[in-house]
Amino acid sequence: MTKFLLDSGDPKEYEEIARLAKEHGSELWGSTTNPTLIAKKLTGKKVSKGKAFQLQKEIVLEILDIVPGAVSSEVYADESTKAEEMIQQGREISAWHKRVVVKLPTTIEGFIARTQLRKEYIPINNTLVFSQPQIFAIYLHERIIQQTYGPIDNLWPPFISPFVGRLDDISENGMDLVENGLKLLKQFSLELPRLWMLEASVRNINHIKRGIQLHSELITAPAKIYREWFRISKEEREKPVQEAPSLKRIEYWNPSEKIKRIATMENFIGAIREGVLDITHPLTEKGIQRFADDWKAIITT
Repeated sequence: MTKFLLDSGDPKEYEEIARLAKEHGSELWGSTTNPTLIAKKLTGKKVSKGKAFQLQKEIVLEILDIVPGAVSSEVYADESTKAEEMIQQGREISAWHKRVVVKLPTTIEGFIARTQLRKEYIPINNTLVFSQPQIFAIYLHERIIQQTYGPIDNLWPPFISPFVGRLDDISENGMDLVENGLKLLKQFSLELPRLWMLEASVRNINHIKRGIQLHSELITAPAKIYREWFRISKEEREKPVQEAPSLKRIEYWNPSEKIKRIATMENFIGAIREGVLDITHPLTEKGIQRFADDWKAIITT
């Protein structure tokens, strides 16, 4: 069954949506947070980087008291942030609570950081995912980690967060990425330590409907979408989704035999550097810049 997460940095919204979900026989299971959501909490104020990080921790701990599942908290990263800094932040964030999942950008530095953090058994949510090669790279990285260092026993599998709404914004059908990504993971399921798809950047109730119909393990949405979702009837929630004809379909992608044969971390990083496994996407770059700008807006120099 698909689990619901709230995409918010406001504990009051968690209390509201948890109550609303319970009234309708459902559950608010978890949370996603990021620098943008934390920045909204401080609109018009500026604080030190240390204070902002402390505020993030305080908000996450409040949310953990409301939801029973995972709370994802993102490292600060801009286009120049190195893996070493993400590793240090990831360790600190993970130490807050056993149910905290560390969000990392799906970039080469993010993968280098992911290597070390997974070796330390730290749960990871790969965020800013916009392509099937990125999804496959996360799968492949996790497979190499567990084949090299042994099984990792966390409360839940690692998460993959495709941003469907931002693909819709550029006239591509973001839900196709979720559907194709789930097919891609299923195609390699015999070799795969399980991963959970976390449908993110949800803009409307059709995104929720389609995610449930596709059996996405997790969906995260803002409070306003859940208010609308729980306002409609059970029958309406189960109706087939009407596809938006204005959105371009995303065709299924199959990795090449060369990519599928990657079996070591050295070869994995090399394939990314050489573009054999292309994990770049303009929306990933824009997303990193957006988070960095929001974070910098509240940080005193």
